[in-house]
Amino acid sequence: MAALISTYAGYVLISFLPPVLWLLFYLREDRKHPEPKHLLIAAFLGGIAAALLSIVAELILIGDIHKASGGILTNSFPLIFSSPFAIFLVIAVVEEYAKYAAVKTLIVGRHEFDEPIDAMIYMMTAALGFAAIENALFAVPVFGTDFVSGITLTANRFIGANLLHALSSGVVGYFLAHSFFVPHRRHFIALGVIIASMLHTFFNYFIIIRETTPHAINLLIFLLFIMAFAVFVEFERLKRDNPADGE
Repeated sequence: MAALISTYAGYVLISFLPPVLWLLFYLREDRKHPEPKHLLIAAFLGGIAAALLSIVAELILIGDIHKASGGILTNSFPLIFSSPFAIFLVIAVVEEYAKYAAVKTLIVGRHEFDEPIDAMIYMMTAALGFAAIENALFAVPVFGTDFVSGITLTANRFIGANLLHALSSGVVGYFLAHSFFVPHRRHFIALGVIIASMLHTFFNYFIIIRETTPHAINLLIFLLFIMAFAVFVEFERLKRDNPADGE
């Protein structure tokens, strides 16, 4: 039993490695004013909690869990969610809002949250916590049957879903950073969540249709490239405009 537990613990650690690598890469971009480690850990754990809560919300909204719940829970909106794109949109909105809610609850309002760039850093940290537990839920069962397939899935998620989560939350972080300077703050943040959700939706949709649509992979790569470019440009702009960096 101990050997089995240690084996699966190893699988979980491997699943967590790609998001942690992305996190270290992003944190390296803000070495002048590093965020407190306990808040980064809080954001990462908040992202994990957000992922678990998202699963419950998604099952209630679009999942067929009538039997699993003993008839208590059902798909309440079967007609609305009959389209695959609509389903992906619902999933994206739930996940993007959950990641934002984790940061809003745990980080925003604390005295350490004192620079606009902090919004992007904490949002992307929460996103990678979200991606880490998602990796484990997807990859650990695969590891249990075929180790090589588990490694392949983890690697694919590293350059796909994990990057997508970080970038889409980076978009929300950008809107959160600028929301303090606009009159209708909540509406501005909501706009960020909507834009991130749409990008997330197209990513998931391109993944699904890639077998039947010849150019889906090219569209997927283009989408990630545009998102990465926009996030890194705005990240660098926030660093440059940071008054604490003036020397």
